[in-house]
Amino acid sequence: MNTWTLGPLVVSGQVLIVAAAVVAAYAVMRLRLRSALPKGTGYERPFEAILIWFLIWKLSVILFQSQNVLNEPRTLLYFSGGVKGAWLATLLAAGYVWYKDRASPIRAVYIDSWLVSIISGYTIYRMLEVAFLEGNITTNAVIAVLGIGTVVLGWMREPQAGRSRMQTLFLSFVIMHALLSAVASNTWDKSGWGSQAASEIGIGIGQIAPDFELTTLEGTKAKLSDYKGKKVLINFWATWCPPCRVEMPVMQQFYSEYKDKNVVILSVDATHTEASQTVVASFQRHWGLTFPLVLDVDGQVGKTYQVSAYPATYVLDEQGVIRKKHQGAMDEDMLKKAVR
Repeated sequence: MNTWTLGPLVVSGQVLIVAAAVVAAYAVMRLRLRSALPKGTGYERPFEAILIWFLIWKLSVILFQSQNVLNEPRTLLYFSGGVKGAWLATLLAAGYVWYKDRASPIRAVYIDSWLVSIISGYTIYRMLEVAFLEGNITTNAVIAVLGIGTVVLGWMREPQAGRSRMQTLFLSFVIMHALLSAVASNTWDKSGWGSQAASEIGIGIGQIAPDFELTTLEGTKAKLSDYKGKKVLINFWATWCPPCRVEMPVMQQFYSEYKDKNVVILSVDATHTEASQTVVASFQRHWGLTFPLVLDVDGQVGKTYQVSAYPATYVLDEQGVIRKKHQGAMDEDMLKKAVR
């Protein structure tokens, strides 16, 4: 998985890329405003907007998963409001920016700079995905080229020239992005064009997941290939892992709903890190786990799948091809989206 462990801190490649894109977008905004703002004038609204967005996105888990938060307060540490929370945070942060800048005599300049920086940041995010993350290179590259073209066209005019053209460009970018995403999901994403070859065995997205055989707590053998024909979530975890403890009730709830929909969770315990198998059995009983649970006694399966931190989840399609990878705890929305 694309993660880096720095002592107790586990940083995913996705988080680093998002952070880099945000920093780049801010730099583009500052550059865009340099010639438009009066000398000595600052604009700190981006810092305020980012802080508001993050707080609302993170705390919206209370709104969307109130029962889970009540049952396990540590949910606040490991979960967020997900996609719904992101949209809510975006609307409220945008509303805050609009309210604070509504009476500014150079409001059009601010709007222009926001639109240029948003497209620039998103384009840089897509370019970094092509360079450092797994996924469909074709889709990311095409959208990155679209973003670069939009930014170049927007940059060819002065911010003071009015916001109508930039708004038109922004709307055109959104429409073209939606069309390209739809084409990608129905054509080359499905065919694997631009992804790693599905005929190869490996742990990259688009590759066939390496088969393995482990023993259950009851002493029976279980192989990954036994579940071919189903969508499989291989979940690597350990009893001592706090986010794993938060995730497990969600996993069980999800499995209870989806086990009859051709979906299975194959739970791989990092037994080589546990005090004993008795602890694992007690954990299973405590949470009432009914999905298959196998023991990675020597840690070899975890090494094969390059698991550097727990929990970690691989999502396989019915042919055993890896479609998604996720580092960290998964909430209900993430699980449903993963098998959709």
